[in-house]
Amino acid sequence: MSDLYDPNKKEPGGPEPAGTTGRPDTAAGLRAVEPLPSAPDSPPAEDGRPAGRPPSQVATGAGEVPESVPVPDAVPVSEPERVPSGGPASDRIRIGLWGAPRAGKTTYLAALPIAAMQHQRHHEGSWNISGMTQEANAFLGHGIDLLTRQRTFPQATMGVQGLAWSVQGPKEKGKLGLRTRRPSFVLDIQDAAGEVFRHDNPQQAQLVGQLARSQGLIYLFDPLGDAQEGTESFTYLQSTLTQLAARVRDRDGLVDGRLPHHVSVCIAKFDHPDVFRPAVEAGWVTQDTEGAQLPHVPGEQSEKFFQWMCDDFRGSNARLVRDALHAYFDRRRIAYYATSAIGFRLNPQQVFDYKDYVQPVEVDGTPHLRTSPVPINVLEPLIDLERRIHQDRSRERSRDRGRGGWRGVKRR
Repeated sequence: MSDLYDPNKKEPGGPEPAGTTGRPDTAAGLRAVEPLPSAPDSPPAEDGRPAGRPPSQVATGAGEVPESVPVPDAVPVSEPERVPSGGPASDRIRIGLWGAPRAGKTTYLAALPIAAMQHQRHHEGSWNISGMTQEANAFLGHGIDLLTRQRTFPQATMGVQGLAWSVQGPKEKGKLGLRTRRPSFVLDIQDAAGEVFRHDNPQQAQLVGQLARSQGLIYLFDPLGDAQEGTESFTYLQSTLTQLAARVRDRDGLVDGRLPHHVSVCIAKFDHPDVFRPAVEAGWVTQDTEGAQLPHVPGEQSEKFFQWMCDDFRGSNARLVRDALHAYFDRRRIAYYATSAIGFRLNPQQVFDYKDYVQPVEVDGTPHLRTSPVPINVLEPLIDLERRIHQDRSRERSRDRGRGGWRGVKRR
């Protein structure tokens, strides 16, 4: 309590403030604030009171009580939060996160900073992610603690949550191996409960508005949840897509009749035996020969892997998910990834073992991770989205400069 103060503490030799007689402030641990000393022979202030003393401390006469003033609440001293500074608006990227209930959206976000830290294990350079607000930093810290120390999963999001994160990456290599730009941007990401994507949810209109203002979308396709009636992917896709297209159309934002967004489609829960084993048996998986020797679906095969998931593995309405994505978005703006937020269990030598790779186990009815997570294709969809959006903006700026020249702008 030493960081609290009492503005009504009696001065030495001065009268008792009104209503404080007999009050044991100092005994309660409150600290008095000594008045600033007045300079000798200081001239009186313009209102006639002695210089250096506020009105409430001026005695009005013998035995009189000084003027009472409002007393501010005593509050702990804390660091004030500054206005977030993320550079110009052109450096901000808004990404919408989309998926049915229990597709793993919140776990994906919690794993994102872990994937950023681990990026340098397999690639050149490193990435780091920090929150733009105290709330965003708290989300990052809590998510990392759950997955790494407590080794459990975060609770699913309720409603719609907006987060702003600063993302810093290594310099990229351009032509001839020369390093060009260093990705540095503010990520405004919208995380919504899967139920919000239903046509009858009252928050869907708010969500559609946020998606309409986004430049990119990360869509989590859950092959396991798609098999359940309550979490079938198409149920939470089509209605929102229809409203999103109408919203963008009304503001004249469609491009060749399709939505302008870049999309990263993540086939979620790649680590789960009911997804991973069939993928291995169907020949989609290759394994690294160095380091942790992690298995993965090669990038050039990812779209075909998604096609196989929809046609052969899941079938039924999963085909409609694929068809809807192709109908509403430009196929050239869609990329695919086999994703796992928690990755595979590694042996004590930190190497993948096909005999024992399952990560979560049940402890007292609650799933826990056996080892620290090694996310698979969690950061990559975001990096790819940022790169594609940046390229679009660069082309638009070049076209604008070109049009400005033709309009008679003098060139030097």
